Parts: sequence; structure tokens; C-alpha cells
Amino acid sequence: MKTIILAAAAACLCWTVSAQQTTTTTTTTTATTIVAADDAGQESDDGSGFEWSVGVDLNSNYVWRGYDQSANGKFFNLNIQPCVTLGYKGLWLELWDTNAFNGSYNEFDITLGYTIGGFEISVSDYYFDFESPYFSDYNASHSLCATVSYTLSERIPLKLSWSTTLAGEDFHDNGKRAYSSYVELSYAHTFDKLFDVEAAVGASPFKAPYWCYDDEGFVPDGFTFTNLELGLSREFEIGCATLPVSLRYIYNPFIHRSYGVLSVGVSFGN
Repeated sequence: MKTIILAAAAACLCWTVSAQQTTTTTTTTTATTIVAADDAGQESDDGSGFEWSVGVDLNSNYVWRGYDQSANGKFFNLNIQPCVTLGYKGLWLELWDTNAFNGSYNEFDITLGYTIGGFEISVSDYYFDFESPYFSDYNASHSLCATVSYTLSERIPLKLSWSTTLAGEDFHDNGKRAYSSYVELSYAHTFDKLFDVEAAVGASPFKAPYWCYDDEGFVPDGFTFTNLELGLSREFEIGCATLPVSLRYIYNPFIHRSYGVLSVGVSFGN
């Protein structure tokens, strides 16, 4: 249902923007890329400061923080992930959805963020229990997560991010809120006219029952690495469309599991 809503929103947005714009712009975003400018106040190609992106990705698996969310430990499980992003002078709103083809997992996220210079702050609502009504018990079907990140510079794109769960399904066995967190260090490098390379290292800084556990449900007490990632990506421009393609290798040293994730997509934006 959420996929249908996103697709309808994307169609409406494309029609509206096409009717308003009188010049053709070059697409610079992908379905999963935030359109907010690196520098607050940077204007879009038409000078209005308004940015938009709509698209969809097809992934061989959905892996988050080193854990597959839909394949139950298996290597392959197709997921379709539509996305709509709106931005204005550093402020941005993103609607993102994922649906496993075999019906094993669904998720719908709403994220509001702000970017200024190398700093970015965002708050995300994750809705993952589609068997519960959207506005039912929040602790049973949602999680609210805040993320702060800093990228050193365009020349040295070393990025450090920290995310903490503030509300929703995130409790210790004693019933107290856990504030499960995730910290990640990543670096990206572009080989001109070839591809982009990105490496990332992610970990749970302390006990995080919301997301960091093994197959038996054991939750480690201290700092635990869960995500070692290396990826290659490239975007192809065809008319007004961008076609992103990526291949990632992911290893979770805590549960000793590896994944290879292939992603292809199409997006439109300014």
C-alpha cells in the first residue's frame, strides 16, 4: 500500500514540476540520495532553491547496519525501494519504502533533515510492522531515530555519523528504554569517468537490543562491530533520467555473515 502511495506521489510531483519548469535541468540525484545541497542556501538549477527527486531502486537484498532485514540469513531476496525527496535551502523531507518480493519484510520511513556545510542532522520515523495499523501502539510498530553526521570536505569526503533510537520499540529486558545507537565512519572516492568507491565501518557503541543481536537473540554489552562494507557504484545519464548501479560487499563480524548486494535504479530530479 505504501509503495502505491509513493508511486502516486512521484507521478504527481513529476507532472507538477514539468508543468512549472520552462527549461530542462540535469539530473544529479538518485532514488536513495538526499537532494539537500552540501552548503545551506545553495540554489537549484532554476534558481528557486527548491530541489526534488523521485525514483525507485531494485536491490538483491536489503541489508541495514550489517543485518539483512528480509532474507532471514539468505543471500538473495529482491526488494523494491521507491523514494520521494523534497528539499529547500538545506531543509529536506524524504519518503522511502521497501518491500520484499516474497512478502517477508516491509518498511516505510519518513525523514526530516537539515544540511549546513558538512553537518547534517535528521529525524526518521521507521514503520516496520505492517500487521499493525499505522497509528496504533507506537512502541509496537515504529521507531524514532535521530542522526547527526559530519563530512570533512568535498576534497576529503571522510564522514562520521551517529544514530540513536529515541522512541518506539527499543527496550532492555528490564523494560527501560535502551537508546540503541549506531556509529559509522565512511569514505568515498570518485575515479573520474569510471566509478565511485565507498568503504564503511559501523558498530554498536554499547548495548543495542533494537538492532544488534545474533541469531539466538544474544545482545552484546559493549562496543561491537557489525558492518564492514566496500562498494562500487556508477550513475548513467539517459536524457532526463539517472540510472544508478551499485555492487556492495558487506560483512558482519559479530554474526560472521557476508552479503553481496546488487542494486539498479532510475531517478528523476533537478
